[in-house]
Amino acid sequence: MTAIALLVTVALLVGTATMYVRSQRRLHESEQQRVRLEERLRLATTAAEEERCRRDEDAERFRHIASDIMAAQASDMRHRNEERLQQVLAPLKADIERFSATVGQCYADEARERFSLQQAIRTLVETNQNIGREARELSQALRGNNRRQGQWGEIVLQTILEKSGLREGHEFTTQASHDTGTDEGERLRLRPDVVVHYPDRRCIIIDSKASLTAFIELTEARDDEARKLAARRHVESVRRHVDMLGAKHYENLAGDETLDFVMMFIPNEAAYLAAMQHDADLWQRAYDKRVLIVSPTHLISALRLISQLWVRDKQTRNTIEIAEAAGRMYDKFSDFVKDLNKIGASLGAAQRAYDAAVNKLSGGKGSLMSRAEKLQEMGAKVSKQLRKE
Repeated sequence: MTAIALLVTVALLVGTATMYVRSQRRLHESEQQRVRLEERLRLATTAAEEERCRRDEDAERFRHIASDIMAAQASDMRHRNEERLQQVLAPLKADIERFSATVGQCYADEARERFSLQQAIRTLVETNQNIGREARELSQALRGNNRRQGQWGEIVLQTILEKSGLREGHEFTTQASHDTGTDEGERLRLRPDVVVHYPDRRCIIIDSKASLTAFIELTEARDDEARKLAARRHVESVRRHVDMLGAKHYENLAGDETLDFVMMFIPNEAAYLAAMQHDADLWQRAYDKRVLIVSPTHLISALRLISQLWVRDKQTRNTIEIAEAAGRMYDKFSDFVKDLNKIGASLGAAQRAYDAAVNKLSGGKGSLMSRAEKLQEMGAKVSKQLRKE
């Protein structure tokens, strides 16, 4: 009995020892497995943290790349806009400079014309003072010589034209020959002394070939009978010249212009007054034939008036040009404002597109970078990382 109990006790002890050894082995194996699992967990956590950092770095690099691209595009757009702005402003600057020059020229022309008018008035006074003296000095030289009288009349006329402010070849022409015709179809060759042009396509013709022979005789007559006879001959001479001018049909050589009148220039105030005093109907008779009998005083006044018409015409054309330049300037400004608005709209659209692209790339769980990393985690084979080269 005692031996059996001892055997049982030994068997129990051996079994217990065996079980203890096995449990210790299992415990050791479990501890080793725990250590291995903890190491794997640590490695996985470290890898996940490194991957998260890499994703953050890639996102930051992309933002830098996108910012660089946008900055380059903005710089290029700014450069193109500056070039376009210069192209818009260059003609605008030129228009402003022309506008300023035109306005300055208008003021300068007006001041010059005022000075010229004052000079013309002084010249008129001097001319009237000299006419009587010149007539006396020339009376002997011109007696009975119609050619010399005509030349003298042309000289007086040329002097008045030079003082009037009109320019030969521009506002008037001299001694120009014209082939024309009459109502009967006859061909005539006319050579008026002077053709003065108006701004509105009208003109006048000035003739200075009036004879002063009878007037010279009138000034030298010693009794009433001789004076009456010389005065009658002087009036008849003026009438004949009026009839001759009326019969020349000068209106046919005016071309595109409209002939206002033919001016019969008597280059001596006293000769003009003598004719008017001895025939009260002479001036009206000439007017009915579209001939104006004028003295130096009348002619100076008429030419100064025509000169002022040309000045007003130039000022009007300058005003129109200024208005047109101002209109073009306004149009340029309008186009410039439209271009600026388009540039602003384009920049705004580019900024919105950039923000949307960045959001799609890395903004949230559904971003392209998140999906790409998920595919990589699921085993997708990749050879490159999303990083700046």
